[in-house]
Amino acid sequence: MTTAAPVSAQNIKLSLRLRITPCLIGLFYPVLVWSVAAWSPFALLLTLLAPAVCLYLAFRLARTNTYRRATRIAYFAIGAPALYSFLGGWLDSQRWIPYRANGVWVLLWCILLLILLTERPEAADNADVRPAKLAVAHGISAALITIFAVAHLTNHLAGVLGGETHIAVMRHLRVVYRSPVVESLLLACVLFQVASGWVLLAHRIRKPFSGWIDTVQNASGMYLLLFFASHVSAVMRARYLRHIDTNWVWLTADNLLKDPWSVRLVPYYFLGVLALAVHGACGVRHVLVEHERPRLAGRAFATIVAGGGVVALVIIVALVAGSLSH
Repeated sequence: MTTAAPVSAQNIKLSLRLRITPCLIGLFYPVLVWSVAAWSPFALLLTLLAPAVCLYLAFRLARTNTYRRATRIAYFAIGAPALYSFLGGWLDSQRWIPYRANGVWVLLWCILLLILLTERPEAADNADVRPAKLAVAHGISAALITIFAVAHLTNHLAGVLGGETHIAVMRHLRVVYRSPVVESLLLACVLFQVASGWVLLAHRIRKPFSGWIDTVQNASGMYLLLFFASHVSAVMRARYLRHIDTNWVWLTADNLLKDPWSVRLVPYYFLGVLALAVHGACGVRHVLVEHERPRLAGRAFATIVAGGGVVALVIIVALVAGSLSH
């Protein structure tokens, strides 16, 4: 049984600031998105700065390992762009219930803020409780998803050459990944990634802090959980409920810088690609470190992350340019 850890009044005050700031950033994230369409495209930097600040705060909270709810919520706030797209996709276009994404968003973050304010510090848990077998299975399914992701991102990179090229490449790739067997396997892997990732993340937050790489891996994992939930459900909703072809035309149908709803997709897509690269880089680094190749691990991590950042930027520029051409 854990007991309250003794902390000074100054540390309590500091911890309170650390704990509530990610919640406040999450609460006001829609305002940052709105400012892009209403004010300037340069406000996109603010939508990217918000998760970055939450990442730093998650790092600070993880070092103490005494406010675990706050740490989880800080990681959750990093995924605000993906969560906002997820809620908007499901709530803003339906007529069954009288709730929209912004209202649910405010309620959600207010509840999380109340949870933070009632949390008490716990003694640090020094046990390494990482479920090894689940982690291995998580890595195997991630490898299968990576094969698809490389092809999928290559398809999006083709958008630089225009919408027709993007659609032509997609038509050929769909012969493979939309076959019933491959699509079912891929969907099963994604669902397993989400479920196993959530369990692993919960365990990783409890383990002793071992450096910045843990925070980065946890943060990118949390973002991917929310991104997969949003992206897969959006594609399925478009295909099976609205009978829309989810191709380049669908991706660029609305102005991604001026449309008040669609502008949220810019940070959402960019961070999704970047998080995929970062999380994969963390996995590769872990394997190389386990095989006593620390220098190669560092170089591989930096290369994969840098490459992912470039790919994310090129893809989002192509999508924005495509949306502005209509």
